[in-house]
Amino acid sequence: MAAKKTRLEVLRYLLANKHFDNQEDILADLKAQGFKVAQPTLSRDLHNLKVSKIFDEEGHSIYALPREINPEEVSYRKSKVRLVQNFGFLKAIVSGNLMVIKTLHGYASSLAAEIDNYIVPEVIGSLAGDDTVLLILKEKGDIRAVKDFMTKILPQFNISE
Repeated sequence: MAAKKTRLEVLRYLLANKHFDNQEDILADLKAQGFKVAQPTLSRDLHNLKVSKIFDEEGHSIYALPREINPEEVSYRKSKVRLVQNFGFLKAIVSGNLMVIKTLHGYASSLAAEIDNYIVPEVIGSLAGDDTVLLILKEKGDIRAVKDFMTKILPQFNISE
């Protein structure tokens, strides 16, 4: 049990101080630290540490430890906090009471889920595909309020003409 605890501490240290994009590199670094670990054990360790894959500033997928966030930074209707991320945002277009948000491949559902965590009076609902989120807005809703809301989730949010 002590070996596992030490291994988890070393793994936590490695993840906090180096970017890894695959488990083979993590295994190699653990081996260099004196731990001979099989891939299934590493997967369990990553799960125990609540490690997830996120995108770094350059858009590369890396393993990351959960971060501590000040709950006052976000206002959720659910008791969660969120990491600031770009959700693969590319552009947004408004037509009438519809807002179409284009994302990189595979990001739309996580962005729609993030939007759905908030109560926004102007937004009736959202629908997500693979790379597109459709927001249905109230008929005469305030588009500026929706833009302000979206900017809280996506600081780089803008509406294309």
